[in-house]
Amino acid sequence: MTALYFILGVITFYYVFKFSMRLLLPYAMKKLTERMMNKAQQGRGGFTYTYTSGNPFGPQSTYQDNNQQQNKSNGQVQVDYVPPREEKRTVAPNAGEFIDFEEVK
Repeated sequence: MTALYFILGVITFYYVFKFSMRLLLPYAMKKLTERMMNKAQQGRGGFTYTYTSGNPFGPQSTYQDNNQQQNKSNGQVQVDYVPPREEKRTVAPNAGEFIDFEEVK
């Protein structure tokens, strides 16, 4: 008899928990996002945006560090990386006309 009460209790707890999470979780997520947006708007978010300059294993810099570096340059443009140029292929003048196309299946 106690096993039956235990099983009924577990099933009841499951449905009560499931129903309460359906009601409470959206409210909690809404409050969490509002709090995060307020922190971000006030500028005290407690987090910085980090990104790398193409090399995932290289040194990381923050948005604030780069912003300070840009202020120091006083309008000067600095190029860190220039990709290599692809050489144009030369085709013999009697080779004919080439048309780019997409294969349709």
